Amino acid sequence: MTFQVYLSSLLVKEKMNKILYIILTLLLFSLTIISCKSDDTEKVNEPVRKGGDAVNDVLDPVGEGINDGLDPVGDVVNDGLDPVGEGINDGLDSVGDVVNDGIGTITGGNTGGPGGGSESGSDEDVPIIHTKFIKKMTLTGEEYCDSEDKKKGIPVSNCEDVHYCSGNFDIKQTDDGGYIIAGCYGKIGSEDGKAWLMKTDVYGEKQWEKTYSLDDYWGNRDVIQTSDGGYLFAGWTGVLKTDSSGTMLWKKKGVPGNAAQNPYYEDVIEHSNGNYYLVGGPVAEQAIMVKISPTGSVLQKKLYGKSCADDIFRSVIESNDGKLIMVGERTHGNGPYPCSFYFRYYKNIWVVKTGKNGGKIWEEDYGDKYLEKGMDIVRRTDSDGYIVLGQKCDHRDRLKECGSDFKAVILKINEEGDKLNESFLPGLSHREWGRAMALANTHLGGYVFVTQSVPRPKKNEGRLWIKKWGSGEKNMELKLDVGLGGRSIMRTNDNGFIISITGGTIIKTDSNLSYE
Repeated sequence: MTFQVYLSSLLVKEKMNKILYIILTLLLFSLTIISCKSDDTEKVNEPVRKGGDAVNDVLDPVGEGINDGLDPVGDVVNDGLDPVGEGINDGLDSVGDVVNDGIGTITGGNTGGPGGGSESGSDEDVPIIHTKFIKKMTLTGEEYCDSEDKKKGIPVSNCEDVHYCSGNFDIKQTDDGGYIIAGCYGKIGSEDGKAWLMKTDVYGEKQWEKTYSLDDYWGNRDVIQTSDGGYLFAGWTGVLKTDSSGTMLWKKKGVPGNAAQNPYYEDVIEHSNGNYYLVGGPVAEQAIMVKISPTGSVLQKKLYGKSCADDIFRSVIESNDGKLIMVGERTHGNGPYPCSFYFRYYKNIWVVKTGKNGGKIWEEDYGDKYLEKGMDIVRRTDSDGYIVLGQKCDHRDRLKECGSDFKAVILKINEEGDKLNESFLPGLSHREWGRAMALANTHLGGYVFVTQSVPRPKKNEGRLWIKKWGSGEKNMELKLDVGLGGRSIMRTNDNGFIISITGGTIIKTDSNLSYE
């Protein structure tokens, strides 16, 4: 009995061991399955996962939805690589800085920058699209209605219709590669016109247009894109500021302190100090400069010239040393008659350098006893100094001779205003109160101007006169049968040019002036 009991106990222990073995085996198997199971919370296999990203971007620390490699918009610190989100001048921020860092900033006046046309007109981060086109604005002003285009039978509709009330448009490239156009909208020949802006894409196709409560019925107008992405419109009756969508933020009608007096603004720039400088005239027979803050506060107003008649600033740029250079025309009269009735025929090219608050540093007159006018100015590309574009007529008191003796003037001066060189080009179309002319720098260090020439059909020469020259440049001179004369020119980001033409035509060329 004792042996049987012992044997039975051994059998029970053996069975218990087998059961324990099976239980342990099953338990280990279950643990193995659990340890091998994937994490349901992750959607992909990410080598480096930070912050619950939904894609495999390896370096995205804040949960962006794309693989950008380097986080340029979500950083909370200044990492030196954030081109749009930082609030300081880091040297790499082309559009978001609160100061002018010299990279991608649109500060131009008549020709697109503090150095005139030396700067292209779009942000460096925008892809460059090479374009060429010609666009015709519909129904322009009296000058167009009296033009050869109408005589040729090109439809103009009724010149009394309400539409663009002047053929004088300005156009600049914007930081997205498109363009902003300034004109006036209203009944042609009347004084009910209003300031008007049109924004286009890079191909010149309209994106929006807006009309504003600032009178603008004739004369010249200028537009720039400001460093905050908005626009500044300056015309003969005043100035207005908009945001990037064209909504007006503020306006200043008339001369500061006298809203009833037109300032006759001809040009405007944004200075590297962030303020706007407008020039024009005549106001009380003198040229005017007005300094305005970005919020519309008038900081300074100064008059320059004599008290005879019709002193005008036509263009302003930021000088090489951060001051102001203004160019225009100053009346000197006819011999012993300083206020001759025919004052428009007795003028000099006039250049004035001032400090940032308008204090005069130097001024110079260039010309003889007859007629010269300064129309535009850019920085020289070979050294300090400036190139001035103007017009000249040696009429010898026979005023009608200007029709056949009008010349374009190219004047080179140094930083102190001393004349270094001057050349004269015949064939400029005469206009008593001045023929529109504009000047820009090229990307190869040369220069290019546009104006209106005397047409010579037998030589296949039209009214649009474009000349490009300079060391390292391909010298070119064209006289095209495209609209009337050129009014403004700006170098674009593809190193071509955008040109506005009197009568409502706009052309975009490549660097060799081809537009077709």
